[in-house]
Amino acid sequence: MAPRISLSTLSIGQAAALLSGGFLAYVVGVVIYRVYFHPLSKYPGPKLAAATRLWWMKQQLSGRFPFIVHELHLKYGEIVRIAPTELSFTGADAWKEIYGFRNGLPENRKDPGENTDADKTHPTIINADRRTHGSLRKLLSNAFSDKVLKGQEPVLLHYIDLLVTRLHEVADKEEPVDIVRWFNYVTFDIIGHLAFYEPFDCLKNDDYHPWMSMIFNAIVYVHYIRTLQRFIDVRSIILAIMPKRIVERRKWHIGLVEEKVKRRKTSHPDYIDFMSHLLQAEEKGDLTMPDLVANANLMVIAGSETTATILSGTIYYLCTHPRVMQKLLDEVRTSFNSSDEINIARISQLKYINAVIDESFRLYPPAAGSHPRITPPEGANILGEWLPGNTSMGMAQYAVFRSPYNFKDPEIYLPERWLDDEGPYKNDRREALQPFSFGPRNCIGRNLANIEMRLILAKMLWHFDFTLTPECANWPKDQYIYTSWEKIPLKVHITTRATKA
Repeated sequence: MAPRISLSTLSIGQAAALLSGGFLAYVVGVVIYRVYFHPLSKYPGPKLAAATRLWWMKQQLSGRFPFIVHELHLKYGEIVRIAPTELSFTGADAWKEIYGFRNGLPENRKDPGENTDADKTHPTIINADRRTHGSLRKLLSNAFSDKVLKGQEPVLLHYIDLLVTRLHEVADKEEPVDIVRWFNYVTFDIIGHLAFYEPFDCLKNDDYHPWMSMIFNAIVYVHYIRTLQRFIDVRSIILAIMPKRIVERRKWHIGLVEEKVKRRKTSHPDYIDFMSHLLQAEEKGDLTMPDLVANANLMVIAGSETTATILSGTIYYLCTHPRVMQKLLDEVRTSFNSSDEINIARISQLKYINAVIDESFRLYPPAAGSHPRITPPEGANILGEWLPGNTSMGMAQYAVFRSPYNFKDPEIYLPERWLDDEGPYKNDRREALQPFSFGPRNCIGRNLANIEMRLILAKMLWHFDFTLTPECANWPKDQYIYTSWEKIPLKVHITTRATKA
């Protein structure tokens, strides 16, 4: 009979070796199970991604993950396994299955790993549970109705006309202009007025407001949290790991939001803005100051950065596609006799501008990555296949919108595809384009964003011609994506439109 081994009879080195061997055997066993026997093992993807989420983390922190996911879908098809318990989808039908209403079945909840709220007892509308989300959405939806948007039109036109005035001051010069800065100025001024009833004066001062300079820092902060808490769901530890500069700027950022909210409480706009119904709810005791701060912060970031991003992308693609630019110039300049005629009612009558913006969304989506959901604990049938409980599923917009399964000639910038009912692009899966997400949690501000984008673009093109500098020829490919695009300068020459005497 073999002698019984007791830990007391082993040296420290032998015990350590035994424990290390046992741990190694466990890790190898887990890896083998995940790669070859896990319920998701039938889905294609990198073996390393199936084995450990460390692969996913590395790609996320690289700032190139949406590009990598797109390449994986081109290689493997419409469903790809990108982590041990996560799948990426690009099929148009998956929007409804993953993000939509489920006809009485449990909803696919937002992946808790995506929740970046500092205090989860005071959630933003993005991360709130189903009941709280419904209450917040009902409060906020009042600020985005067609009637209310009409009341906000003077605010929009004031800042857009101010943008045009400032661009006239820098036009017709030898030195190119970074148009990204100007889009950031106008969208930030607009959102500041509509959220807090006070301007940030970016356009007036031709400079970034200190808060505005922190916006992308806030986005990077969110990206770090979403990535790291998949491994360490303890916020204090994550903050200790993160770069100190990002954490400190985030604290300053939130403090400024709170100051703005407190000042807004003393103001009385003559129209309904983003905070109107939230403040009424706070007065009734239904919300607290932390609730107001959390959601105000979200509205400012989402309402400025994303709109500036799509406008920047649109100018880039127009400048690199002269035929499209000329066609849009013709539409805008023949539809209005003066810039003052451009308003919400009139802009809605234009068709080609809508196609241009849709095509820009397709190739340069502000939310380029995935915002995953998870299946209920009991699992769910998705596209006819059963997935185990707590499986993460997402639609990476960059990959979805460039998928050859959804769009013919997916890498070509062609606004006409959105107007083609009989030609070669009539079979495009246009429903695949969901830049504002899909279902009960889609972006509540999409109507405002659509109006704002069209007004800004039409006004600018009525007044100016734009020419891209050679150094920016590969502008999108030279950027990184940390939840949103880390936009680099987009240098253009601005020329005042030649008009007939």
